[in-house]
Amino acid sequence: MVESHMGAVPAVPDLTDLGSTVPRYAVIFRTHFWDDFAQRQFDRLLLQVSSGHVYILVDETNGVVEGIKHDRVVRLTEQNVLDMGLPRAGTGNLLWFNGDYPLYYFLKDHGSYSYYLQLEYDVVLNTDVDHLVSRAAADAVDFVGLTKGEPVHEWAWLHTTEGVYDPRGVRCKLICLSLFSHRALQALETRRLAMAEQLHDAIITTWPFCEGFIATEMEADGFISVELSDYTDTAAYDTWPPFVESDLPTMTGHPIIHPVLDQERYVGSLLKYKVGLIGYVNINSLLHRKLRRLPVRAYLTALCTSFAFKAVRTLRSHRLLPG
Repeated sequence: MVESHMGAVPAVPDLTDLGSTVPRYAVIFRTHFWDDFAQRQFDRLLLQVSSGHVYILVDETNGVVEGIKHDRVVRLTEQNVLDMGLPRAGTGNLLWFNGDYPLYYFLKDHGSYSYYLQLEYDVVLNTDVDHLVSRAAADAVDFVGLTKGEPVHEWAWLHTTEGVYDPRGVRCKLICLSLFSHRALQALETRRLAMAEQLHDAIITTWPFCEGFIATEMEADGFISVELSDYTDTAAYDTWPPFVESDLPTMTGHPIIHPVLDQERYVGSLLKYKVGLIGYVNINSLLHRKLRRLPVRAYLTALCTSFAFKAVRTLRSHRLLPG
C-alpha cells in the first residue's frame, strides 16, 4: 500500500484476460436521452471497440429513457448516487457538476474491470480503443484526461476548490473522454465520501467541480496521470464550438472529435454559448462561419430569434429598455 492524502492506494487487481495483452476493460457511453442521433453515435463507437465490454450509462433523473436496444444498459438517477452517501453539492445539474458520481455507481456492480473508459454521447472516436487502453495499461496509468483551455489560475471553476486544495496544486482536465484504472475510481470515490463528511462538519465549505477534483487527486503520490494528447491527436477535442454531424465524413483523420451534434443541437449550441451581439452582425465571425456548414433555412429562424432575445436582454441590462 502506498500512502497519500487520499488514504491507502489500493493495489492494482490482476484482471487481464488470459492469453490477451489487452486488459479487461469497460466502455461507458453516457447519455440522458435516446433518439436516432444517440443511436448513430453509439453505433460509431461500437466500430472502434474489439475486446472491451460496451455499456450505456443513462441518466433517468428526469424520467425513463426508452428505445435503447442494447444488452448492457445501466440506468441511474440522482437519488441512486445520493443513496451511496455522496452529497447533493455543487451548482446546476448534480450529475454534470459531479461527473464522477455516475462512475462510482457503475463501479458498484461492475467492479471486475482493470480499466474504465468513459465518453459522453457527443464524442466520436476514429481510433482503436483496444490500442489506447493497452498503451495505458502498459504504462501502468491510472488516469488519462486532457488539459486544455485557459490556464488554471483563470479556470472558471477554480473557486470551487478554495479551502480544499492549495491553489498551487490545483489541476483541471477535460473528462468528456477519459480513462480510469480500477484503483483510481475506488480511491476517488473514497475521497469524495471523506470530503462529504468534511462538508457536513463545515471543515470545508466548497465542493470541487469534477474536472478539478479528479485531475488534482490523481496527482497524488502513487497514481500515474497522463495527458490524452500523449497518446493521440486531440486537435479536434475541446468543449466548444461544436462540429456538425454531417461533417464527420471529412474528419476521419481526427482520432477524437468533440463535441459532435446533429443539426438541431448544433445550431442550438452555437447560439447558446459565448456569442455576443457583434458575433451576430459580423458575417465573418466564428458563429457565422460555423453556421454556414448548414443551409440557411436550417438556422435562419433560430438565429433571428436568438439575436432578438440577446439584444433585448442587453438593452435592459444597460437600462435602455424597460424591464
